[in-house]
Amino acid sequence: MGRSLAGTRIRERRRALGLTQTALAEAAGISPSYLNLIEHNRRGIAGRVLVAVARALDLPPAQLAEGAESALVNELREIAAQMPEHGPEEAGIEEMIGRFPGWSRTLSAQMRRIRDQDRAIAALTDRLTHDPFLQESLHLMLSNITAIRSTSNILETMDDIPEEMQSRFHTNIHAESVRLSEAAQSLTAYFDRAADTGSDAVTADEEIDRFLSGQDHHFPTLDAAAEAGGDGILARTALLDEVAGGPDSQVRVAVGRVLDRYFKDARAMPLDRFAEAAADLDYDPAALATAFGADLHATFRRLATLRRPGIDAPAFGLFIVNAAGHALYRRPVAGFAMPRHGNACPLLPIFQSLAQPARALRRRIALPSGQTFDSFAATIDLAAPGFDRPPVLEAAMLLRAVEAGDRSGAGGPPPDPVGPGCRVCPRADCAARAEPQLLDPRTA
Repeated sequence: MGRSLAGTRIRERRRALGLTQTALAEAAGISPSYLNLIEHNRRGIAGRVLVAVARALDLPPAQLAEGAESALVNELREIAAQMPEHGPEEAGIEEMIGRFPGWSRTLSAQMRRIRDQDRAIAALTDRLTHDPFLQESLHLMLSNITAIRSTSNILETMDDIPEEMQSRFHTNIHAESVRLSEAAQSLTAYFDRAADTGSDAVTADEEIDRFLSGQDHHFPTLDAAAEAGGDGILARTALLDEVAGGPDSQVRVAVGRVLDRYFKDARAMPLDRFAEAAADLDYDPAALATAFGADLHATFRRLATLRRPGIDAPAFGLFIVNAAGHALYRRPVAGFAMPRHGNACPLLPIFQSLAQPARALRRRIALPSGQTFDSFAATIDLAAPGFDRPPVLEAAMLLRAVEAGDRSGAGGPPPDPVGPGCRVCPRADCAARAEPQLLDPRTA
């Protein structure tokens, strides 16, 4: 993000409450001139000042925090770049989000839905082109129709056909008609099954994200079941009942896998013990993995879901992909946009980890906005032990924002430059760019 949105939100809220700049500045304990700079997005706001201003405006500090809409900014920039004929003002995107957050989210959601539908149409087109069952069924139906038409044509055009041969032709027509009917019924049943199991395919990713976000990615009932030594079946079933679709739907199956992993992690790393150990070890993933005898992926997942009411842990983000780069799990963190449909920055450590799966990586990375994160990446092979089997790689990257004033990286190498994705990344002359930049660099 080029600028903070906090100032715009503060100004709109102050005006809605009928407060003057002087009154708000006095309530927050800052000078009116400094507040004016904040409101015009010329100064950032954080720490005690953020808390004081939020209290004066009767808002939670998180609602004013910088970086919370980075993903939304990138999505609207991409929309603007895809529809230049309408002349969208790219430079005003952040102002729009600050003043009209609801409309901005609605516009972004509509674009995501269109993108999902485009993907579904492409998948259906690919199925019609390459599905062997469809090809075989249609070929069989055409053969039946051709046979019926040829036989009927003979009966229609020839008058002196012996009665025995006419009877044989009628028998052939009947047999071909039966086969045609069976082929049509089989094809209809095939489409019905596809509709029953894939009715949520257009928005499956969005439904999964919505469910996980609604739970804030943590499940206290599963934690309680693990702590009590239970099997978690009742808690898992109750959670799955909140997910739309039948028992075999794509969304329920995917959510079920997330819940199973969560419960397994909760049994290996009980919540209270893990929270205490994490605080003692400064939330170091490697040290925690060693302490609990867990692999890094499980430790990443536990850290990413640790922060919740009653546990004041740092906010972690988590991004998990397969070897093709397809996003399997997304736990967003403020300031870092995680793509849902691929197109992530190829310079992210998670992709470096896929290239060297035996090595865990720790990198400090910097976005074009200047915001920095500590990243931890590791890759595991999910394939069962055996000879000559292809690896089934899964890479995970844990993210933690570097706080202002953190000097832990001082004197070391500069942070690795990364971006939000090639299409909306303003970095010029990037050797890893995979797609042309859609934005005007002067407004990105």
